[in-house]
Amino acid sequence: MLSIVIPVFNEEENIRLLYTELKEVLISNSFDYEIIFIDDGSTDNTFSELKSIIEEGEKNFRVIQLRKHFGKSAALTAGFHNTKGKIIVTLDGDGQDNPHDIPLLVEALTDDIEIVCGWRYKRHDSFLFKKFPSKIYNFLNRLFNRMNIHDSGCTLRAYRREAIAEILLLDGDHRYLPAILYNKGFRLAEVKVNHRSRFGGKSKYGWKRLFVGLSDLFTLRFLFRYGKRPIRLFFKIGFLFLITTLALGIYLLVQKYACNQVIGFHPLLLLIILLGVSGFHFLLMGLLSELIVRNNISPSSVYNIKEIHEHKEK
Repeated sequence: MLSIVIPVFNEEENIRLLYTELKEVLISNSFDYEIIFIDDGSTDNTFSELKSIIEEGEKNFRVIQLRKHFGKSAALTAGFHNTKGKIIVTLDGDGQDNPHDIPLLVEALTDDIEIVCGWRYKRHDSFLFKKFPSKIYNFLNRLFNRMNIHDSGCTLRAYRREAIAEILLLDGDHRYLPAILYNKGFRLAEVKVNHRSRFGGKSKYGWKRLFVGLSDLFTLRFLFRYGKRPIRLFFKIGFLFLITTLALGIYLLVQKYACNQVIGFHPLLLLIILLGVSGFHFLLMGLLSELIVRNNISPSSVYNIKEIHEHKEK
């Protein structure tokens, strides 16, 4: 079965058009499918539009209603945790991702490839507010995470179930999902997809996303390297401070006993105290971090489902 996961927030103008087109593609390609929309706390008529589709009797259609607006990462996580298919396909709810590209993504999933990412090589967006910030982000993402993916921000992707079955995405992590999965050892491929203008409504992203994304990028780089054993970073810093403290201490002792200098008011004495205390603090922080990472993040801390809606036979 193919599970289609679509997070939406205030997309009332696009729901019906996207659903109709998506269903036509899935039926024409003879897919056994389910369509899952995640309403991420919409404040317009998005949920009413979704509810009307259920009332029409669509059997392969479900709506996961979140209690409030948790963000795209949480919405995707909720969708991933409620799929039945062996292959999961994600796309945005604004109509810019073309459902006709889904067969290309599914076909690219081979025995050696577990994730296929869409590449919006001809993107129909504002250059200043979306394409240019995206180019900066993708360049840094390739540089830091060492993976050859041109468009890590494209939601149109296909996954094998085992790749995302237990994943928990914190706020903003959806932008780095290819990097997260690559770091876990899953193999990725990229397929050029057709990007379109929005059906309707307004984009929720802009320049602000670049600055948020950069902070997340540095955070993930740290987590990839030290997330499982943070003490290795803190020990390096603490050990460097303590070695420097020892070296400076020996230097002052030589100055005192070999050169007969007064060191009681020497500036290096204060530096030695500062570095020594800081070194021990870093070691203790490393031990505390080790304890913290042992605690697993539960799904309830990421999202909260109000209700799951689907057609029920009378």
